[in-house]
Amino acid sequence: MTAIVRVGIIGCGMVAEEYATTLAASPLVRLTTCADADPARADAFGGRHGIPATEPGSVLDPNIIDLAVILTPPHTHHALALEAIAARVPGVWSEKPLALTPGDVAQVVAEADTAGILLGAAPDTTLGPAFVTAHEAVRTGRIGTVLSATATLMSTGLKRWHPSPEPFYAQGAGPLGDMGPYYLAALDELLGPLQVHAATAHTRKVRTIRSGPAAGKHFTAQAPIHIGALLTSADGVPVTLTASFDAAATRTPRIELQGTRGALVLPDPNFHTGDVLFAEYGTFTWEPLPPTSGAPRMTGRGMGVIDLATALTQGTAPACTGARAARVAAVSDAILRAAARPHRALLTPPHQHGTAHAEGTTTIAKESTR
Repeated sequence: MTAIVRVGIIGCGMVAEEYATTLAASPLVRLTTCADADPARADAFGGRHGIPATEPGSVLDPNIIDLAVILTPPHTHHALALEAIAARVPGVWSEKPLALTPGDVAQVVAEADTAGILLGAAPDTTLGPAFVTAHEAVRTGRIGTVLSATATLMSTGLKRWHPSPEPFYAQGAGPLGDMGPYYLAALDELLGPLQVHAATAHTRKVRTIRSGPAAGKHFTAQAPIHIGALLTSADGVPVTLTASFDAAATRTPRIELQGTRGALVLPDPNFHTGDVLFAEYGTFTWEPLPPTSGAPRMTGRGMGVIDLATALTQGTAPACTGARAARVAAVSDAILRAAARPHRALLTPPHQHGTAHAEGTTTIAKESTR
């Protein structure tokens, strides 16, 4: 491995610009090439960053790059990751999700392990100073023994501002598939592996685009748009997760942990920064925690790539592993399977199953992630 880790980006859309900005600030990595299914977009991206553009297949050459960064649409991640592993590129990083199904994620992880390829996967927001500070507060017992946790994503969805929101409502997407990995990865890091016990789902299927040239156009949501789930950690900590694209507004904390000595509120796990609030037991007064001494100064999407590059050069394990991506995928899949299986609710008469809703259904079920 050379002192400078050569990085090739596949997928030159909006998020690639954020990655390129973060990578440019690190002396460890150098962006050397890029590719996109749209050659014109790759050429434009390459021109902005002073690197050559090439075909997607040509990027995956260990003579050219040491680390492949996959930023293409989600349905392409599985095949591209396997292609990069087969080409023996030493390191492979994928935006979330690593693949659309737990089985495909497991395949990528297994192939990388067999080939001796270092595999990393988004989200990398758990490397940001906000999460590092929160994690340190939990690890050192600042809030005591964790008693419970809540994670809440309440959004109006993308139809209000995105000109082409349909892919975000497709099967496998929705609030759980699109934004859920940020919340589940944070909970996994804070509390350990999660188990799914129950889930509900509700979908208003007909959506209307609110901006751009297609404003007023109707489309059908394929993924559940409001999901509630009951999870537990390996230590038995109950976790309530809500993920919705049907919220008008909210003041609910994104992630909140309750402990025997105090409570902790984390900022939006979709971002690397923000205040971490702490309230000592019984005070009801929230104060921001100062950043821990180990918190990084540099932030931005692409921190995980730099961490993976560090692991490549130093022979260490990356922080945002494929194994974590596999656990997140398994939990997401278990939530959807639990929500899809009608089951008698505890507070309804024995002969009633589920509760009908306008344009959707609610179900309660138990589902294992194993």
